[in-house]
Amino acid sequence: MLEELQDSPVSEARVQAMLKEMVRRAVAAMIARQESDTSVDNSEACLRRIDADTSRIRDAQRARDWSLASGFAEDIARQNGLDPAAVEAPAVARQVLSLLRRLNDLSSRVERDFDDPLDAGRDLLIDHGLAPTRDAMKPPMLLSEAIEKACEEAPQDVETKIRVIGKLALAYFGDVPVASIVLEQSFEFLLKVWMLPKGWGKGHGRNRHEKSGKDLCPLQEIRDADAKDAQLLEEILNLDTLSMPDKRRRLVLELIPRLTDGYLFVQRDMLNRIFRAALGRKRVGRDVDDDDRVVPSHAQLKNRLRAWHKSQKTTCKLPKRVSRPKRRMSWSLEHVSRLLRSPIYLGTSSPKQRSRKATARKCIIIRDAIYWVPLVMITMGVRPEEILQAAIPDVVRRDGILCLFVGDEEDAVLKNEQSRRVLPIPQLLLDLGFREWVVAKRKSGETWLFPEIQPDKSHGRRSQIFGDRLRNLLKTLKLHDAREDIYAMRRTLSSKLLSRGIDTGTRQRILGHLEGTTIDRHYSDHGLLELKDLLDSVDYGIEVGRNRRFDFPIIVGNRTALQTALDVEVALTDRREISAVQLRDSETDEIVFEATISGRKAPAAYPWNDCEAFEEKDVAARIISFGRQYSLTMPASEEATAAVEHLLILVDDKPFYNPAAKPSVAKETEETENAPVDDAESVIQEPGCRPVDLVAGDLVVCALPSRRAGFTKSAARPGIVVSTRTMAGRKFLDIAWGGPIGAASPAPYELAIAQALEMAEAKLDIPTRFNLRRRFLVPEEDTARLHHRLGRISKSAENRLRESLLCAGDVSPEPVAEPVRKQRPLVVERRRSMSVRPPNSR
Repeated sequence: MLEELQDSPVSEARVQAMLKEMVRRAVAAMIARQESDTSVDNSEACLRRIDADTSRIRDAQRARDWSLASGFAEDIARQNGLDPAAVEAPAVARQVLSLLRRLNDLSSRVERDFDDPLDAGRDLLIDHGLAPTRDAMKPPMLLSEAIEKACEEAPQDVETKIRVIGKLALAYFGDVPVASIVLEQSFEFLLKVWMLPKGWGKGHGRNRHEKSGKDLCPLQEIRDADAKDAQLLEEILNLDTLSMPDKRRRLVLELIPRLTDGYLFVQRDMLNRIFRAALGRKRVGRDVDDDDRVVPSHAQLKNRLRAWHKSQKTTCKLPKRVSRPKRRMSWSLEHVSRLLRSPIYLGTSSPKQRSRKATARKCIIIRDAIYWVPLVMITMGVRPEEILQAAIPDVVRRDGILCLFVGDEEDAVLKNEQSRRVLPIPQLLLDLGFREWVVAKRKSGETWLFPEIQPDKSHGRRSQIFGDRLRNLLKTLKLHDAREDIYAMRRTLSSKLLSRGIDTGTRQRILGHLEGTTIDRHYSDHGLLELKDLLDSVDYGIEVGRNRRFDFPIIVGNRTALQTALDVEVALTDRREISAVQLRDSETDEIVFEATISGRKAPAAYPWNDCEAFEEKDVAARIISFGRQYSLTMPASEEATAAVEHLLILVDDKPFYNPAAKPSVAKETEETENAPVDDAESVIQEPGCRPVDLVAGDLVVCALPSRRAGFTKSAARPGIVVSTRTMAGRKFLDIAWGGPIGAASPAPYELAIAQALEMAEAKLDIPTRFNLRRRFLVPEEDTARLHHRLGRISKSAENRLRESLLCAGDVSPEPVAEPVRKQRPLVVERRRSMSVRPPNSR
């Protein structure tokens, strides 16, 4: 009998909730009967009915007839999530019948002596967790009612999350009274949420063409995912050819990804809001004892998560459950450059197909959300929803500069209160005519900056619709990257500000994140001029100009050297190793390089069937070689990208970009220029490399004097020939001093060579800047100082050289052939003047 009680499938928590509701209903009915108009004859009939029920219950208990319990408690059991058949279980029916007898005794006493039910049944109420008060007799709030109440009390962005967890709770619990749910049931529910597939709820099939779709059950999605994972686990465990590490890697890569632990804590907080709306803080507050809680605390959930993670392992410690957090990366400068050189900004020939390039006869630039929002995100760091919901009056002039109010409207959809902020509009947007564009919209009577992006009907947000449109366009332009997505544009600005040494509080203020201290969280809008300087300091190399076709400024070029993009496509073996690789031109789809790995089975189908076989190291060397000339777009799959990156370690090659030592921001540029090159040694001149016939724009390795105190040895470093001069029949070279690019941005009078193509053409190994105010005049035949020629700067760098020379001003180069005279100390002598006396003065 004891084993039967221990193995009972009925939830004890739900049984206690059912008994509690039986007591509440019975006592509430007694109070209502006392307050109603009831005759003496009706009272006698009520007493006879109570006695008859008591006799029937007593007989059923003696005969062990447990079926009588379901007749009395069927409705209440169903409302608390219990099957009526479960009430007939002996462990449950015995408690129900015993409680019914106690209730009948109380009802008989109240009816006969007219005692107060709350006073007479005080012990019975307390035994079942009810206070002997009138308020405790009110009907409990149902789960659906609690969800609606929690949504009314929550901000708009939190309401969406509450409805998501509410949908899951209704599917799991049913529409039961919230008071009937206990702590252990909350743990069971959160475990179900933790086991949800990562993309749950997205296979409904509803789109702009199909409105009906299908309703998905979250619990069924969990069961389907569990079944597929169990089948996969069985297949891999039965593979005797794989080692345990290989089996573990296969499972990590092929199991259906589930929700992350961080997402579970967010859903726990939303569930807490629902329960608090129904029960108040007395059951869900922070100071509630663990035994009285309804929703687990964060500490309790962390402990339970450790146990759940252990349960999701096989006996041989293989994983049965995996989760894959999204890893976003900042947009690279080249990715931004390719976006800004796309038909979105340079012009398209079709307003409906924005990816089509402009022609000589037809060039259209549409300045809408697709045009402005990416620019605003990478220059101001705002979220897509924040700029898409901006109204015309949100653009104002404050402290003499144009600013944008983010979240100024009361009904604005914000992620948090810190998202409500004021940001200055960067100079790049002003140069592109953002102010004139806003003014034109204001004159035309527009209300919103981007009225073409309307909120969706389900969530009231604009970013989802806009994100889908821009994502599809980027895929067509071959600019889409799973890790460098639309939302990563914000991270691009943050990374660039971090590289410039901007403190965390300022970056959080720009991005609208929760800041560390109370003072930071309640910052004012002062310092807008300094904030604008910070935003303007982030340079993406965009060149703005005019075109007679358009009456507004446009992007005419980009100082960033843009390499031709090659798409990397690979085929993987069962061991997740590369068996074949192809490099394709992203624009022409031409195959630049293709190969299979010798000794590995490559796919026999197109396009791998005609590939030539190479050794693994040779393929890696070819990929690295192409990486110096082209921009390689890695596969969208993280698994394939990791395989390519692992293949490249086979080549012992120095990095194309050698990290330069980062000087302190407080150091002056002059110190960086005069610092000696690490391990500077005299360069051994190779025969036949005499640097003759050098012209302006050539680069040469030279050993020039240093101004640094105590450093007399000439340091060999690259220099650029600014111009040539002929004096007294001799040719002299005007050479500017070169040095590595540090943390500080190059000054206007400095020429920077930092892009891959320009560095390859100049034959420089590290990004270098040339100070056009620090120049030397060197004779062409001076082989002691001129060692050998490097390369030549590109056409784009020549244009920048002329601009930098204008900024440098009229600078005379310092001749190195003239002997340096020692400075004589200044001596001031005081001599006594002679006194001349007039004659006959005595």
